[in-house]
Amino acid sequence: MASPRRVLTQRTPSRALPLGYHAFLPEPRRHRTPIVIVHGSSRGAGRHFRAFLPKAIAFERPLIVPTFGDERFRGYQRLAGVDGPMAAEAALAITCDDASAVLGLDTEQVDLLGFSGGAQFVHRYALASPERVRRALIAAAGWYTYLDPTRPFPYGCAASSASANREFDIDAFLRVPVHVLIGERDVRRDASLRTGSTIDRRQGFDRLSRALRWVDHVEDVAHVRGLCSRVTFDLLSGSDHSFSDAVRNGGLVERTYEFLGSTADSLPLGSEGRPI
Repeated sequence: MASPRRVLTQRTPSRALPLGYHAFLPEPRRHRTPIVIVHGSSRGAGRHFRAFLPKAIAFERPLIVPTFGDERFRGYQRLAGVDGPMAAEAALAITCDDASAVLGLDTEQVDLLGFSGGAQFVHRYALASPERVRRALIAAAGWYTYLDPTRPFPYGCAASSASANREFDIDAFLRVPVHVLIGERDVRRDASLRTGSTIDRRQGFDRLSRALRWVDHVEDVAHVRGLCSRVTFDLLSGSDHSFSDAVRNGGLVERTYEFLGSTADSLPLGSEGRPI
């Protein structure tokens, strides 16, 4: 009997397809939620794809890793692009539709992982399109959108020019399971970290403190709205703000598949084996 065929493929951007992407397609095509991984500002999509590929093969999970081009999607972290304030959100939706139509994947819902700038994109995409996100993993984000209906997007959730005057469904976002990961040594204020008196005061001085404060905020908002909090948190051991360290020392790949591969109603586990 022939062994199952597995396919690696790459789609290039075009007029109709704003994002190129790498994809892994397990054969036979099982109805499993694809994992979409969003790179940071260094645009290392190929490295992200290779890091997550072995586990995708082992678990037969479809994998999609798009590239947000530096010129067309300079503001992708805030869902923006040269075509408009929400162009990056629309581009990922087109990518998922393309993977469905051309590659035969079921992308009605996807699992999302973002690292650094990609983590900014992921939590904002889940806020803008919660119906399309089954689970979201946010790793090493530099700063966050708060679930504040009085502050304009991307700082809060009020309609603004940056959201193309769209309003966001906070309750729908709170129903999406979200896992926040951050390196235990990610406390350096490097050049890529957005800083300033206002954002430092409201969100924290470094990525670690900002992650902790945002998780507390999401839990508080869920409680006020009478919802069960679905946000959880854990540290990437031995890691600062480095994707390589997060993979090699912090077990980012293994943590991702544990969270995204668990049952819909379960909670991810902390480093000592209990939900946090």
